[in-house]
Amino acid sequence: MTCFRPLLTALVCLVLTLVVAVPASADERILNYDSDIRIARDGILTVTEAIKVRAEQNNIRQGIYRDFPLTARGAFGRQYRVGFKLLSVRQDGRPAPHFTRESGAGIRIYVGQEGVLVPVGIHTYEIRYETTRQIRFFDDHDELYWNVTGNEWIFPIDKALAQVTLPQGVDATDWTAYTGAFGDDGTDFRAGSANGGNRVDFETTSPLGPGEGLTVVVSMPPGSVDRPSEAEQRAAFFHDFRLDLIGGIGVLLVFVYYLVNWFRRGRDPAKGVIFPRFEPPEDVSPALANFIENRGFGNGWVALSAAAISLAVKKRLRLEESGGDTVLHLDKSGRQGADAGSGLPKGEAAIEKWLDGRGDALPLNKANGKSIQALGRKFQSAISREYGNVYFHSNSLLVLPGILMSALTIIAMFVFLDGTEDETGFMILFVFLSVFASIFSGVLGGLSTPSGRPVLRLTVMLFLLSFALGGAALLAHVVTGALGTLIALPITLWVLLALNIVFISFMGAPTHLGRKVLDKIEGLKLYLTVAEKERMNMAEAPDMSTVHFEKLLPYAVALGVEKPWAEAFESWPSSAAAGAATASAYSPGWYSGRSFDARHISDSVGRTASSMAGAFESSLPVTSSSSSGSSL
Repeated sequence: MTCFRPLLTALVCLVLTLVVAVPASADERILNYDSDIRIARDGILTVTEAIKVRAEQNNIRQGIYRDFPLTARGAFGRQYRVGFKLLSVRQDGRPAPHFTRESGAGIRIYVGQEGVLVPVGIHTYEIRYETTRQIRFFDDHDELYWNVTGNEWIFPIDKALAQVTLPQGVDATDWTAYTGAFGDDGTDFRAGSANGGNRVDFETTSPLGPGEGLTVVVSMPPGSVDRPSEAEQRAAFFHDFRLDLIGGIGVLLVFVYYLVNWFRRGRDPAKGVIFPRFEPPEDVSPALANFIENRGFGNGWVALSAAAISLAVKKRLRLEESGGDTVLHLDKSGRQGADAGSGLPKGEAAIEKWLDGRGDALPLNKANGKSIQALGRKFQSAISREYGNVYFHSNSLLVLPGILMSALTIIAMFVFLDGTEDETGFMILFVFLSVFASIFSGVLGGLSTPSGRPVLRLTVMLFLLSFALGGAALLAHVVTGALGTLIALPITLWVLLALNIVFISFMGAPTHLGRKVLDKIEGLKLYLTVAEKERMNMAEAPDMSTVHFEKLLPYAVALGVEKPWAEAFESWPSSAAAGAATASAYSPGWYSGRSFDARHISDSVGRTASSMAGAFESSLPVTSSSSSGSSL
């Protein structure tokens, strides 16, 4: 039995050795990271990295890859592109298969061959390259600030070494280093000069964990490295700030273009003297007054309601409240045997002809949504076709070059991207351009309409969306610092959006005739809104009467002042002559319904006018198209 004891002991030791060795064999790591950095007088760095690894075919299967940043951070934290040229790649002393791929703000060097596993064991990879624009220049010294290992390794690094050789005849004046994760200022290193001060050697004194690295800083006397010439500095400036320059020039051109054309074509003629007017402008119907004041159909349903009330006052239409709906009844008694539409303004004639062709009453409800929509189009077309360019010019064509220059500016900025920006930034900016294109297409689609206001609302909404996305891009830039020069794109986009929105809104202008009519409309509006006491003090003001009230009521509805005009009529008895009819006895012939209360005429009229416009709008069918049903 005793003869087996030495054998049993040996077997136990062997098992324990294997148990201990198994996890150790699976421990992939960088055993040694040796970097030789040589600085030439012209500022070119030649770097040779010898990376000794232990491979176990876990993460290191077909080879390794090394990430090298293609951007550096200069003054004011601005990122700029550095030069990079791969010279050679070797594995275990022999040339190794490899390829490179730019990704985000750097380049990745893959060492290995697809489908060929790296044998288990220790291997040394040697990567040799040149890089430029790595020296930083200060008044009192030149400096190399160099991340030796990078901070992207998923393996621990047992030891890192760096030898920095300065240009011939140059001695280092100072040096230091940092260890740890990105931004850390660890001091686990030792350093010293060699070759009489022409070289500085660095060595870590403790292992670096995954994601940790070694960064060295070496100072030299000023002039140790040739500083860029003025021509080179200008070229570097134009390259580094190319997006800012393109965006700035584009914004300036768009602004100057719009400003010049606004001065030439977009400024309103001088306003005349505004005074109360007791009669509407000649040949201007209530609907047309709404159209002129809003420079188009800001809300066409208000204009349509005013036209319907005007027809009702003329006894060509009767408005009736029935079953909760407002119903339009054609009243042929007011025609006196004439054809439908005869003797009426364009918009009112279109309504009467359409109802005459329909042949029966039109309740304003969802069941008649398509019919109401058709009536609205007929009404709008009749007015805009006749008066679209008579009273004001939209100057729509003047907007197109501004939009085109804005789009070309953004496209040019994309063309001059050099591929160093973060991929997340590209995704964000793709969304920016999509929003920008949507706005332009919306504007272009709305140029043919007499009013850009619905398009303006859409543009403002998309601008706010773009602003939110821009905030996300800025946040990404602050948190990660990854967008670099790309931040010029969203800023340029915001400014161009603002310029286009502002000038599209103000480019239209009244004609000289339109300005005169606008002054008269403003004078009429002033009269319709003044208090009764002030109205009584007006010279030549007509006496209030039912006829006078009803004559101007459609204009008050069209101009949005039906309530104060009705209040003036409601206070009529206090100023009426003895024996005259009073407002309290008023019973409108143009409207019938239980909701009209003669004791509160202002409330009843205001409710009737607003409910009619609301009924028109709420009756429209829901559409999936991009056009809105809320405005004519």
